[in-house]
Amino acid sequence: MPPIPSSVGLAGDGETVLFVAHPGHELRVHHWLEKVRPTVLVLTDGSGPSGLSRLESTTRLLAAAGGRPGPVYGRFSDRELYEAVRQRRSELFCLLVDELVTLLRQMDAREVAGDAVEGFNPAHDLCRLLLNAAVAILRAGSLPGLRNRDFTLEALPAHCPADMHGEATWIHLDEAALGRKLEAAGTFKGMEAEVSAILRAHGPAPFAVECLRPVRYGLGIGAQVGEVPFYELHGQKRVEQGIYTETLRFREHIEPLARDLMRHVEARTGSRAACR
Repeated sequence: MPPIPSSVGLAGDGETVLFVAHPGHELRVHHWLEKVRPTVLVLTDGSGPSGLSRLESTTRLLAAAGGRPGPVYGRFSDRELYEAVRQRRSELFCLLVDELVTLLRQMDAREVAGDAVEGFNPAHDLCRLLLNAAVAILRAGSLPGLRNRDFTLEALPAHCPADMHGEATWIHLDEAALGRKLEAAGTFKGMEAEVSAILRAHGPAPFAVECLRPVRYGLGIGAQVGEVPFYELHGQKRVEQGIYTETLRFREHIEPLARDLMRHVEARTGSRAACR
């Protein structure tokens, strides 16, 4: 693996927006949050099968670390989102893209950041599709220079292809910043098991680096998802356990929505190339 760059490369002008699928994802970029203080959008309440929202924990984190909740903030429960995906509620997601476009335009946004496509959770990948669709529309119109960044949630934070190292935003946390990040993670209600498991597996050291990578893919995300996404295998186990009634699959559910979003972007921009 190439050495991790020491440069920071923070955006220095204009408004910044963070858009994540679930409460708690902002922990991955906690020090970036402290430095940039973005408007934070959260697609779901993070309730999962339990039905218990994690949104209040994100609200407390933002109050302590910086950032402010935006108008899309726990818009769906996880069950509502998965059902909308299963039913291919494309009109719902196209309206949400339009809402993002309006918000980012009104803010005169200069940078957006959010979940990377990793094929781990369909909500993560859908969140990225929605953000990429909004960015495509804005880049074709009033915000041609809008920067688009992603960060990993399943791969370790410093995971970044070598050819992106020079363009990525790298933040190296000192002992105090790492301490604040670990405290925020340790007190985040609803993610106790996840935080404990990842720290047991890797220790705290990898989380002293935050990397926000330039997004070079659009709405065709097959290469990023892989042949059989993890969420299909995990979803099948959930069905067998009686937690879900159907497994969400990339080819049957996510990819058709991506094509619908492509058509929406094309209709708004008059260009198929904007989706790439």
